[in-house]
Amino acid sequence: MGKYVGYVLLVLVVLAALEFIGIVDIPFLEIPDFTSDKKVLFEKTTEALNSD
Repeated sequence: MGKYVGYVLLVLVVLAALEFIGIVDIPFLEIPDFTSDKKVLFEKTTEALNSD
């Protein structure tokens, strides 16, 4: 029984890695993109500092 749990976990890890790389699109494994939010925040801060 433990062997099957290991196989399921292995498949989920492989699918999550493929989703992260962008090879496949799996709706229930949507990984949020935190970097785009930080870029927008950085750009707004930079614009505010440069507007003086």
